[in-house]
Amino acid sequence: DGADFLKLYLDGPKKEEAPWSTDDVRAIVELAHGRGAKVTAHSGFLVGAGVGIDAGVDSLEHGFELDSDAVATMARQGTFLVSTLAIFRSWASFAQTTTLPRFVSDEGKERIARRRERAIESVRLAHRAGVRIATGTDFGGGSLRANHLAWEVEALVEAGLQPWEALSSATVRGGELLGEPDAGRIVEGGPADFFLVHGDPLTDPSALWRVWRVAWLTAPRRGP
Repeated sequence: DGADFLKLYLDGPKKEEAPWSTDDVRAIVELAHGRGAKVTAHSGFLVGAGVGIDAGVDSLEHGFELDSDAVATMARQGTFLVSTLAIFRSWASFAQTTTLPRFVSDEGKERIARRRERAIESVRLAHRAGVRIATGTDFGGGSLRANHLAWEVEALVEAGLQPWEALSSATVRGGELLGEPDAGRIVEGGPADFFLVHGDPLTDPSALWRVWRVAWLTAPRRGP
Protein backbone atom coordinates (compact mmCIF):
# COMPACT_ATOMS: atom_id res chain seq x y z
CA ASP A 1 0.00 0.00 0.00
CA GLY A 2 3.03 2.31 -0.04
CA ALA A 3 4.61 4.33 2.76
CA ASP A 4 2.74 5.47 5.85
CA PHE A 5 5.18 8.32 6.48
CA LEU A 6 7.22 10.58 4.22
CA LYS A 7 10.29 12.30 5.60
CA LEU A 8 11.67 15.56 4.22
CA TYR A 9 15.07 17.10 4.96
CA LEU A 10 14.60 20.81 5.59
CA ASP A 11 18.12 21.89 6.60
CA GLY A 12 20.01 23.60 3.79
CA PRO A 13 23.77 23.81 3.20
CA LYS A 14 23.57 26.99 5.27
CA LYS A 15 21.44 27.23 8.39
CA GLU A 16 19.86 30.43 7.04
CA GLU A 17 18.46 28.57 4.02
CA ALA A 18 15.99 25.74 3.47
CA PRO A 19 16.23 23.46 0.41
CA TRP A 20 12.45 23.55 -0.08
CA SER A 21 10.00 26.42 -0.24
CA THR A 22 6.87 26.47 1.89
CA ASP A 23 4.78 25.97 -1.25
CA ASP A 24 6.88 22.94 -2.24
CA VAL A 25 6.44 21.31 1.14
CA ARG A 26 2.75 22.19 1.32
CA ALA A 27 2.19 20.45 -2.03
CA ILE A 28 3.87 17.31 -0.70
CA VAL A 29 1.86 17.44 2.53
CA GLU A 30 -1.41 17.79 0.64
CA LEU A 31 -0.53 14.91 -1.68
CA ALA A 32 0.50 12.66 1.22
CA HIS A 33 -2.54 13.49 3.31
CA GLY A 34 -4.75 12.83 0.31
CA ARG A 35 -3.40 9.29 0.24
CA GLY A 36 -3.69 8.72 3.98
CA ALA A 37 0.01 9.20 4.73
CA LYS A 38 1.75 11.62 7.07
CA VAL A 39 4.78 13.85 6.59
CA THR A 40 7.61 14.42 9.02
CA ALA A 41 10.56 16.75 8.54
CA HIS A 42 14.16 16.71 9.70
CA SER A 43 14.84 20.19 11.01
CA GLY A 44 17.80 21.14 13.14
CA PHE A 45 17.63 24.87 12.36
CA LEU A 46 14.92 27.48 12.70
CA VAL A 47 14.52 28.41 9.02
CA GLY A 48 13.81 24.85 7.93
CA ALA A 49 11.53 24.32 10.90
CA GLY A 50 9.54 27.38 9.92
CA VAL A 51 9.06 26.08 6.38
CA GLY A 52 7.80 22.75 7.67
CA ILE A 53 5.49 24.27 10.26
CA ASP A 54 3.98 26.76 7.84
CA ALA A 55 3.47 23.99 5.28
CA GLY A 56 1.59 21.84 7.77
CA VAL A 57 3.87 18.84 8.29
CA ASP A 58 2.65 16.40 10.92
CA SER A 59 5.85 16.46 12.95
CA LEU A 60 9.31 17.95 13.20
CA GLU A 61 12.29 15.73 13.97
CA HIS A 62 14.91 17.27 16.29
CA GLY A 63 13.71 20.88 16.30
CA PHE A 64 16.90 22.12 17.94
CA GLU A 65 16.28 25.82 17.18
CA LEU A 66 12.62 26.61 17.74
CA ASP A 67 11.37 29.99 18.93
CA SER A 68 8.18 31.19 20.63
CA ASP A 69 6.38 31.91 17.35
CA ALA A 70 7.23 28.48 15.95
CA VAL A 71 6.02 26.55 18.99
CA ALA A 72 2.85 28.64 19.23
CA THR A 73 1.97 27.69 15.66
CA MET A 74 2.86 24.05 16.29
CA ALA A 75 0.58 23.92 19.31
CA ARG A 76 -2.26 25.61 17.46
CA GLN A 77 -2.21 23.26 14.46
CA GLY A 78 -1.23 20.08 16.30
CA THR A 79 2.29 19.61 14.94
CA PHE A 80 4.31 17.12 16.99
CA LEU A 81 7.91 17.65 18.05
CA VAL A 82 9.95 14.44 17.95
CA SER A 83 12.70 15.13 20.45
CA THR A 84 16.22 13.71 20.15
CA LEU A 85 17.98 15.57 22.96
CA ALA A 86 19.84 12.40 23.93
CA ILE A 87 21.91 12.66 20.75
CA PHE A 88 24.13 15.07 22.66
CA ARG A 89 24.97 12.37 25.20
CA SER A 90 25.65 10.01 22.33
CA TRP A 91 27.99 12.55 20.76
CA ALA A 92 29.86 12.91 24.05
CA SER A 93 30.30 9.15 24.20
CA PHE A 94 31.32 8.99 20.54
CA ALA A 95 33.98 11.63 21.21
CA GLN A 96 35.83 9.08 23.36
CA THR A 97 36.41 6.77 20.39
CA THR A 98 36.87 9.09 17.39
CA THR A 99 39.42 11.61 16.17
CA LEU A 100 36.96 13.66 14.09
CA PRO A 101 37.54 17.36 14.89
CA ARG A 102 33.79 17.97 14.88
CA PHE A 103 33.60 15.97 18.11
CA VAL A 104 37.01 16.17 19.79
CA SER A 105 38.41 19.64 19.06
CA ASP A 106 37.85 22.44 21.56
CA GLU A 107 35.88 24.36 18.94
CA GLY A 108 33.76 21.30 18.16
CA LYS A 109 33.01 20.64 21.81
CA GLU A 110 32.03 24.28 22.38
CA ARG A 111 29.74 24.23 19.34
CA ILE A 112 28.04 21.04 20.53
CA ALA A 113 27.60 22.50 24.01
CA ARG A 114 25.92 25.60 22.55
CA ARG A 115 23.66 23.48 20.35
CA ARG A 116 22.70 21.36 23.33
CA GLU A 117 21.65 24.36 25.41
CA ARG A 118 19.68 25.77 22.48
CA ALA A 119 17.98 22.42 21.89
CA ILE A 120 16.98 22.11 25.54
CA GLU A 121 15.50 25.60 25.40
CA SER A 122 13.55 24.64 22.26
CA VAL A 123 11.97 21.67 24.02
CA ARG A 124 11.25 23.84 27.05
CA LEU A 125 9.47 26.39 24.84
CA ALA A 126 7.51 23.67 23.06
CA HIS A 127 6.43 22.09 26.32
CA ARG A 128 5.27 25.38 27.78
CA ALA A 129 3.31 26.13 24.60
CA GLY A 130 1.49 22.80 24.78
CA VAL A 131 3.17 21.10 21.82
CA ARG A 132 2.83 17.32 21.91
CA ILE A 133 6.33 15.86 22.27
CA ALA A 134 7.32 12.34 21.23
CA THR A 135 10.73 10.70 21.41
CA GLY A 136 12.83 9.64 18.45
CA THR A 137 16.12 8.17 17.31
CA ASP A 138 18.92 9.29 15.00
CA PHE A 139 21.80 7.91 12.98
CA GLY A 140 25.22 9.33 12.27
CA GLY A 141 28.24 10.21 14.34
CA GLY A 142 27.14 9.10 17.79
CA SER A 143 23.91 7.35 16.91
CA LEU A 144 20.78 7.39 19.04
CA ARG A 145 18.96 4.07 18.93
CA ALA A 146 15.90 2.63 20.61
CA ASN A 147 17.93 1.14 23.47
CA HIS A 148 19.00 4.69 24.39
CA LEU A 149 15.42 5.70 25.13
CA ALA A 150 16.10 6.12 28.85
CA TRP A 151 18.61 8.83 27.93
CA GLU A 152 15.88 10.72 26.10
CA VAL A 153 13.41 10.48 28.98
CA GLU A 154 16.05 11.85 31.35
CA ALA A 155 16.89 14.65 28.91
CA LEU A 156 13.23 15.65 28.61
CA VAL A 157 13.01 15.90 32.40
CA GLU A 158 16.08 18.14 32.32
CA ALA A 159 14.24 20.29 29.76
CA GLY A 160 11.34 20.83 32.14
CA LEU A 161 8.93 17.94 31.63
CA GLN A 162 7.70 16.05 34.66
CA PRO A 163 8.87 12.41 34.71
CA TRP A 164 5.37 11.18 33.86
CA GLU A 165 5.21 13.61 30.94
CA ALA A 166 8.58 12.44 29.63
CA LEU A 167 7.45 8.82 29.97
CA SER A 168 4.28 9.68 28.04
CA SER A 169 6.45 11.17 25.29
CA ALA A 170 8.26 7.84 25.03
CA THR A 171 5.03 5.83 24.90
CA VAL A 172 1.57 7.21 24.13
CA ARG A 173 2.68 10.33 22.24
CA GLY A 174 4.51 8.23 19.68
CA GLY A 175 1.41 6.13 19.25
CA GLU A 176 -0.70 9.22 18.70
CA LEU A 177 1.69 10.52 16.06
CA LEU A 178 1.76 7.19 14.24
CA GLY A 179 -2.00 6.84 14.31
CA GLU A 180 -1.84 3.89 16.72
CA PRO A 181 -3.90 5.09 19.71
CA ASP A 182 -3.43 1.86 21.69
CA ALA A 183 0.37 1.97 21.50
CA GLY A 184 2.08 2.72 24.79
CA ARG A 185 -1.07 2.28 26.86
CA ILE A 186 -1.92 -0.39 29.40
CA VAL A 187 -5.60 -1.03 28.79
CA GLU A 188 -7.82 -4.07 28.70
CA GLY A 189 -7.66 -5.64 25.27
CA GLY A 190 -4.70 -3.50 24.22
CA PRO A 191 -1.19 -4.57 23.15
CA ALA A 192 0.56 -6.60 25.82
CA ASP A 193 4.23 -6.00 25.05
CA PHE A 194 5.84 -4.38 28.08
CA PHE A 195 8.86 -4.34 30.37
CA LEU A 196 9.24 -4.20 34.13
CA VAL A 197 11.85 -2.09 35.92
CA HIS A 198 13.22 -1.81 39.42
CA GLY A 199 11.84 1.50 40.70
CA ASP A 200 9.18 3.99 39.72
CA PRO A 201 9.88 5.85 36.45
CA LEU A 202 6.96 8.18 37.20
CA THR A 203 9.14 9.78 39.86
CA ASP A 204 12.64 8.60 38.92
CA PRO A 205 13.38 8.33 35.18
CA SER A 206 16.69 6.57 35.87
CA ALA A 207 14.59 3.51 36.79
CA LEU A 208 14.27 2.88 33.05
CA TRP A 209 17.89 1.73 33.04
CA ARG A 210 17.08 -0.98 35.60
CA VAL A 211 15.10 -3.35 33.39
CA TRP A 212 14.04 -6.52 35.19
CA ARG A 213 11.98 -8.31 32.58
CA VAL A 214 10.81 -7.82 29.00
CA ALA A 215 7.54 -9.48 27.95
CA TRP A 216 6.40 -10.04 24.38
CA LEU A 217 2.84 -11.32 24.47
CA THR A 218 1.39 -11.82 21.01
CA ALA A 219 -2.36 -11.90 20.56
CA PRO A 220 -3.71 -14.93 18.67
CA ARG A 221 -4.42 -14.44 14.99
CA ARG A 222 -8.00 -14.01 13.92
CA GLY A 223 -9.56 -15.59 10.88
CA PRO A 224 -8.22 -18.43 8.73
